[in-house]
Parts: sequence; structure tokens; C-alpha cells
Amino acid sequence: MNYDQAEILGLLALTHMAENHDVLAAYLDLSGITPDELKKSASDPLTLGSILDYFLQNEKRLITFCDVNNIPPEQLAKARLHLPGAETPPYSP
Repeated sequence: MNYDQAEILGLLALTHMAENHDVLAAYLDLSGITPDELKKSASDPLTLGSILDYFLQNEKRLITFCDVNNIPPEQLAKARLHLPGAETPPYSP
């Protein structure tokens, strides 16, 4: 997993949210941002990290997203580490 792959997964998660009104509405309520603010910050790595956090915080939401996109759930956790705001920075030998 690298930064570009993490960014792609973040954008895929954003697309999934946009296609699922309940998931999007819950994210907007939790984050406190408006739909317009989300549109403007959609390519911001901090926003993408926040979106991955949102999926990682709820197992049902995470599994649904991963099943729909044929992605192992641990890939989202790995991706999260490569975007700003992660709790643990990626290991670089």
C-alpha cells in the first residue's frame, strides 16, 4: 500500500457514500460539514482520511463497502495509515 493507492481507496469510499444516502447523511452529521464543503474538499487527503476513518469506525458499514468493492477490510486500515491524520504513520525502512 502506498499513498496513491490509499488516495484511490479514499475516493472509492467517497463514491460509495455518494451512492448511499443514509451512509452519506450519517457522515455529514458526524463530521459537521455540509454537502457543498464535502464537494469542495473531496480531493483533500485529510478529507479522504476522515472518510476512511468513518468506514473503519463501524464494522457493518466497513464490511458492506468492502463486499461491494471486493476489497479486504484490512486494506482500508492499511490505506488509512498513508493519509494525513492517521494515528500511526506508515513504516518506512
